[in-house]
Amino acid sequence: MRRKFILVSLCVVITAVLCVSSLQATKKESVVALVGGTLIDGTGAQPVANVTVLIKEDKIEAVGPSAQIDIPGDAETIDVSGKWILPGFIDCHIHLGYPFSTMAYFTDTDSLATIRALKIMNDYLRCGVTSVRDVGSPVEPLQALMAAAQQGFVDSIRLNPCGYLITVTGGHGDGMNGALAVNGPWEFRAAVRDMFKMGFRHIKISPTFTLEEVKAAVDEAHTLGIPITAHGGGQSDTTPTTMTKVAVEGGVDCIEHLNEMEVDVLDMMAEKGTYNVPTMAVYRELYRAKMVPKSLVDYRGWALEMHETLFKQARERKILMGIGTDSVGPFMKKLPGIYFTEMKYFVELGTTPMEAIVCATKNGAIILDKEKELGTIEAGKLADLQILGGDPLESFDVLGKPEMVMIGGKIHEFK
Repeated sequence: MRRKFILVSLCVVITAVLCVSSLQATKKESVVALVGGTLIDGTGAQPVANVTVLIKEDKIEAVGPSAQIDIPGDAETIDVSGKWILPGFIDCHIHLGYPFSTMAYFTDTDSLATIRALKIMNDYLRCGVTSVRDVGSPVEPLQALMAAAQQGFVDSIRLNPCGYLITVTGGHGDGMNGALAVNGPWEFRAAVRDMFKMGFRHIKISPTFTLEEVKAAVDEAHTLGIPITAHGGGQSDTTPTTMTKVAVEGGVDCIEHLNEMEVDVLDMMAEKGTYNVPTMAVYRELYRAKMVPKSLVDYRGWALEMHETLFKQARERKILMGIGTDSVGPFMKKLPGIYFTEMKYFVELGTTPMEAIVCATKNGAIILDKEKELGTIEAGKLADLQILGGDPLESFDVLGKPEMVMIGGKIHEFK
């Protein structure tokens, strides 16, 4: 009797496996064709009218003039005639886990921070921003969001977090929930290893570090195959202008902000290929609200013009720049709109509208070290894109209001 039961059980299991295998074999790949739109592909190339973008599963299969693209008979065809197709935008500098006020630091919880971060992510999704780099937040909310996305519990934008901001005792960020204070090259190296172990694939360090500490962190990050960025000087400098120079000499991949520095530091950045995320719009808000420390304004001569001049000098040197918001505290309420304010500010400071779009797309992907996957609409890239109802090269006012957003081939429509 027992042998008969085992035999029947085996037959049931085998039948079930065969059925699953059969279903998997007959399951059709998802194919979507966006037809007739004007393409701005993120590379800086001129727009191309009447284009078809063919998407298979989560990747772009083909892009080109509609007359030259063969659309499979079983594809879902979406007519986007009279509309513009752009890559999804990337915010290279955000703090999703921060509360909206200084007082909230004393009452905030990881649970609330997780929900708040997800809300901001979903707001970004509705605006066409499909990826962000979080450069310092409490780690548990970020770990929860990464795990939830991997397990299919969260359907939102791509999250690329650094984990804790790694600083020094008494350095920029020390004491904040979302920062880790360490000292000496070996502790910097260990902190990078800890962030990697926790699942983070980006690193951010903050002054006042030594050259030896920066080199140790950079060496460890690059050994692990992950990019590393640094807070760019500012009020954390022990001597004005030195910290950004130390970070660049130490080999970081990117500098956050454009704070007080000498022109020779920009020259070094250009020579080394160091990227920059200037976060101009939030600085303008800080000056308007008179929230820049008095010591910087009165004794070191800080003014908005200083940052604007550095921006123009960086652009003259062809330093690759990305779009980042860095809206923290009360300025978090300006998200996600301040992202597009930043793009407009780039144009005010001399970039063309197309350059600003490249900064938001291709350059952002390069800064994330994901240029093989994101940032442009090209065959083989992940299908992260947005459909706009108007021409962004005529007016940036159409930005932030996409009719449709696609992340990894999945369609999100907004009416």
